[in-house]
Amino acid sequence: MNYAQWATEMALLLEQKQVYGIIKGYDDKPEEAAANVTATEKAAFKDWMNHHGVARSTILLGMEPRIQAEYTVVEDAKTLWEKLASAYKSKLKLNIFEIREDLGSIKQQDCGDVDNYASQINRKDQEYNLCAEPTTTDTDPADTHANATTIAKKSAQEHIFYLLRGIPRNDKWIAFLELITDENATMTTTPDEIVTNLVKKEAAIKR
Repeated sequence: MNYAQWATEMALLLEQKQVYGIIKGYDDKPEEAAANVTATEKAAFKDWMNHHGVARSTILLGMEPRIQAEYTVVEDAKTLWEKLASAYKSKLKLNIFEIREDLGSIKQQDCGDVDNYASQINRKDQEYNLCAEPTTTDTDPADTHANATTIAKKSAQEHIFYLLRGIPRNDKWIAFLELITDENATMTTTPDEIVTNLVKKEAAIKR
């Protein structure tokens, strides 16, 4: 039942080991080294395989033995991560209010820079949406209430709200925030675009 917290902590650990991109599909597996490829290509393939092994073993070692045994047969790290998400998101309790509280407590000045701040907001957003997934597709009457009370995923506008909420309200940021929170702007932009603008403003402030 602690999957959401476990997945967040595991993602941070994989990121620290520089292998998070493998389970998310950002770092694609190179073509398997053939006899006629260059030494550089062979080294790249070997390096990816080593990183893949780190990702897979880290995930497996993070499980309780009784759960681990079920998943050791999955050889691909990305598939392993996705199978775990699929299996456990349906068992999550709705911790929506706790996640909202956590979101409200994340402040940009505590995160070092905008990129790290946005990353923390994004992780909580993903955790929220994981908890908000429908709990079941069964027609069992016992599940009717659970389905009826399932909370919808968080909208892009609400994601933007939390991104802007933790930005300092001081002389350096206030004019920028007033401009960016204009109703028309926030309704037509995306969270990624907001982050890009925040990063640009942060750079301008530092200059």
